[in-house]
Amino acid sequence: MNILPWIFATALAVPIAPALAAQGNPRLVKAPSPYLRLHANDLVKWYPWEEATFELARKRNLPVLASFGYTACHWCHVMQETHFNVPDIAKAINENFIPVIVDRERRPELDEAYMLVTEALTRRGGWPNTVFLTPERKPFYGTGYIAPDSFREILGNILNGWESQQQDLIAEAERLSELLENFMTRKAEAAEITPELMNKTAAELTSQFDEFSGGMGSAPKFFQQSILMYLLHQAERSDGPEAKAGLAAVELTLNSIISGGIHDHIEGGLHRYTVDPGWRIPHFEKMLYDQAMMTQAYSEAYRITGKPGYGHMARKIADYVLADLTDPKGGFYATRDADSEGEEGTFYVWTDEQLVSALGVDEATYAIEKFQIISEGELAGKLVLNLDNVSAKDNLRVKQIFDKLAVARTKREKPQRDEKLVVNWNAMMISALARTSMILGDEAYEKAAIKSAQFIWDNMRNGERKLFRSYFEGTPSIEAKLTDYAFLARAFLHLHDLTGGQLWLERANILFQTMEDDFSDQEVGDFFSTSSSSTTNETGGFGRFKSRQDSDLASANGTALEVATNLAQRTLGPESKRRTEKLIAALSGFANSAGGTSILKAADKFLRTGTGPVQYGGSGAYRVHAQQMEDETILLQIKMAPGWHINADKPLENYLIPTKVTLKTLKEPEIAKIIYPEAEIKKLGFSEKPLALYEGTFDIRVETKNLNSKTSHIQLEIQTCSDQICLPPEMLNFKIAPPLPRG
Repeated sequence: MNILPWIFATALAVPIAPALAAQGNPRLVKAPSPYLRLHANDLVKWYPWEEATFELARKRNLPVLASFGYTACHWCHVMQETHFNVPDIAKAINENFIPVIVDRERRPELDEAYMLVTEALTRRGGWPNTVFLTPERKPFYGTGYIAPDSFREILGNILNGWESQQQDLIAEAERLSELLENFMTRKAEAAEITPELMNKTAAELTSQFDEFSGGMGSAPKFFQQSILMYLLHQAERSDGPEAKAGLAAVELTLNSIISGGIHDHIEGGLHRYTVDPGWRIPHFEKMLYDQAMMTQAYSEAYRITGKPGYGHMARKIADYVLADLTDPKGGFYATRDADSEGEEGTFYVWTDEQLVSALGVDEATYAIEKFQIISEGELAGKLVLNLDNVSAKDNLRVKQIFDKLAVARTKREKPQRDEKLVVNWNAMMISALARTSMILGDEAYEKAAIKSAQFIWDNMRNGERKLFRSYFEGTPSIEAKLTDYAFLARAFLHLHDLTGGQLWLERANILFQTMEDDFSDQEVGDFFSTSSSSTTNETGGFGRFKSRQDSDLASANGTALEVATNLAQRTLGPESKRRTEKLIAALSGFANSAGGTSILKAADKFLRTGTGPVQYGGSGAYRVHAQQMEDETILLQIKMAPGWHINADKPLENYLIPTKVTLKTLKEPEIAKIIYPEAEIKKLGFSEKPLALYEGTFDIRVETKNLNSKTSHIQLEIQTCSDQICLPPEMLNFKIAPPLPRG
């Protein structure tokens, strides 16, 4: 019997009780989570997600009400006030359910699984996510935020169902759990990742962008960073029409975000999403992962296009994180809240009276004309700073206004900050800082990235190979998930590229080996989200499942594939190549949608060549770092592995492929000369005649004139040989921009 419709067909009879006294819930007051502590004084007497809680539910034969949220979530605060601290609702929950509160940032594996429940049942998701479970953690209903009266009705109907048709409800929960578990562990037939598929996907994604303001769809509008990064990858990979259209869509999006209200124009940083299609009216929480991924999106866009505005925006976001979300020990805090003084956005929005007080009548009138008062919705009558109607001639005046408003804003109550450190989010910021340091030439970002990476390595490991996920008030906790290992290994590889240090490569290998040992599905070839030692507490009411679809973040398996690809390209020997091929075979069937772009991008890098300013070739035999110097010189730094070489630009045998550099740009600058190193003349095992070759570490310099600040597109044709064999020639392509001075 499908009992779910019946839940809503019966009437509610929940009595109203006097207010319950808030004493401070001893189960939460010292929890290693600001979000759980935030609920310690609720009238609802919450329990943490742990075995003792579900044992109590079994003992009392009560259903579990599990609420998933996070500190910066506006609607979580609303539900806390209008539901969990309303006497009759709290009494109904406390007497008839075992209420469980979960910080979704600490428990992503539970959050992802139970969000699927709500999405499957209601066709929508979001936080707070309230899921009703059997004592065995099996879900039978879920909902996002709903009005208090509707919530009362659901409580009453579920209570009546539990009392009168409990076995039917349990059977429904078993059925739903089995369906979702099968969905989350399903297999897909391997698909061939071809350039044609990459272009087709780029075209399909681009067609979904808003042609007026960029971004996917209309509203609410999120950044969709994985898709932006995929289209940037294609723009670097191809000059075809699909890649050009995709780059245009990305640029429109990035430009709209820079000018829109989603961008905090005073302090820097980005809010999480907007409720309008024009990026103007945000929900105001600031998430570390958004700052990280958009920092990298803007820095990569600068490298590919050479447009300074993108580099400056990358720097502004990164500087915000270093100033506001950085722990003195080196880690990065999770979030800055949306709410302060009891309302969302109070710290960030302005009324006309507040503008007059801060600016005076004339400047306030000008500001209202330029920035525009919002006419409808929750922020009606208020103003969110933006640059949508600001022209170049207004820039100085607007800057002066922003400076005055910055002073006025210091007198406001700042939204609270969630100061726990989450491994995969920190890893994303490390990657963003490492890449941005390499692209913009900013050593401060390199130092910050290394400091954070070292802090995690020193303080968030349990033994030699195991990671904790969360760190709060000096204590690490929670077993790390696949997403933590994958993103941290990726970050270490970015540090390896930036510094050339073998230490980071070794640590990435250690993390990937742990992934192989503890998370891999040996039969299929991909990875589970939780380790083989995970208990039911970690997997919820399901078995172990797999993250293979991008959402706010790139999927854990997509990131794992990127790590495998990067290790294979940096490591001599066939073993790393074989494991990457197996992983691609397991994941490629999930890469045929918007949620599979991280898989597509990683597979493309493995099957063809890498992208970015640092690339590897010859199955790990060489590394090339391409840089555009301030004096318009382009420098290719090449490092060969011991026992390997490449042919010189003028080999002594006609059958050998010469090393050749070509500068390709839309507007060809004047090339003064290409300076190759002096060749070494040697006799090798496969040739009786002497050969001209390059070994060790050496530079190729391209001296140019009239290059200005344009992006340079360099092609490097190269053939790698050892004493025994020569590998097929490779063509590496680099798109690079010069270092970007501050200002």
